[in-house]
Amino acid sequence: MKKILYSLLTIIAALVITSCEQEKLQTETKTTGEVDFTTLIVRYDASAEIMRAVDVDNFIISVYESNGTSKLAEWSYGSMPEVFTLTAGSYLLKAESCVLQNAAWDTPYYFAQKEFKVEVDKVTAIGEVVCELSNVKVTIEYSSDLLAVMGDDCKVNIALGRGSLDFGKNESRAGYFAVTEESNRMYAYFTGSVDGVVDTTYREIENVKAGEWRILKYSLKQNNTENVENGAFALSLSVDVSCSVVEQNNEIDVTEDVIDDPEGGNNDNPKPDDPQPVSGPVITATTFDIKEPQIISDELVIVVEVNSESPLAGFYVDIVSATLTPDELEAVGLSSHLDLAYPGDLRPQLEGLGFPVAENVLGQNKISFDITQFAGLLAALGSGTHQFVMTATDEAGNETIETLTLIAQ
Repeated sequence: MKKILYSLLTIIAALVITSCEQEKLQTETKTTGEVDFTTLIVRYDASAEIMRAVDVDNFIISVYESNGTSKLAEWSYGSMPEVFTLTAGSYLLKAESCVLQNAAWDTPYYFAQKEFKVEVDKVTAIGEVVCELSNVKVTIEYSSDLLAVMGDDCKVNIALGRGSLDFGKNESRAGYFAVTEESNRMYAYFTGSVDGVVDTTYREIENVKAGEWRILKYSLKQNNTENVENGAFALSLSVDVSCSVVEQNNEIDVTEDVIDDPEGGNNDNPKPDDPQPVSGPVITATTFDIKEPQIISDELVIVVEVNSESPLAGFYVDIVSATLTPDELEAVGLSSHLDLAYPGDLRPQLEGLGFPVAENVLGQNKISFDITQFAGLLAALGSGTHQFVMTATDEAGNETIETLTLIAQ
């Protein structure tokens, strides 16, 4: 009798365990659904001349939680599974042509994202995802007459976002730059010998946006200069630049967006009837003309002064340099964007370099700082051009932007 009872209990226990396992399996099954990746079609918008052919099979496909921060899976488009199981819920699929870089040659970044939902015991079809160019393409063109007199040392440094590239005389590749803002400012600095004489041309181009192709065209500008001794006029040459943007196979002139050289290189004199700028802070160097690029040497003393009739409300410095990159600056505890009025954690480092900060900027009518020591550190990095774009604002709402350009040879 005991044996029979024991056998019955064993059978009942087994049935209970089996029933629980099946119930558990059914419960788990009811919380998931499937994604049919055979329905996913990834392509990039090649309708505009700005686009460049790429292999879609190498596109990176990633699945994220709906907030877009937690990555759940990643494949190349050519090696994706046909079906993927996910817990029911909302998700985000991202498709990108490559890993986005701050600046790189011939590396367009195509990107798209699409939200999708997974339902219990159902199959979700993704459908088509169209990627668009999401960084900025930049190319340089030289006129034939300029090329004829350009030295091999000529180059154009382009700085945009957190990236910087040097376009040499014979550089035919396109540079691609990552941008994070809706509207960005691009810095272009031409330097080199033209007809045996070193020339520099600096431009700032505003309203640069992701997906654009910016074309900078450099040409010769002829200037008549008077020969004082004999009263005759001689012809001198300098470099001029224009900017255009390509949109849907149409090249649009955007020269009006080019900000004239803050160093005064190729500006025409304003007409007497032209409206004069509103008075604001004045940024100068005490030992040289801040509008002229300076070659770093042991004798160079760099003291910057800011004078303002209305008390200062802000002052920051943006560092644009191919060698003094944001990564290099972060490695020594600095940043490419230095807010002197509100320095935060960078206050000790900035004060150590001789910069005024916080209360020594805000509400002041005059500030002065010596960065000669900092220039010496730049020289140790090797040859290169370093630009310090300084922006001062006052309590009356005026803003002044001045660029200090230092060249290490």
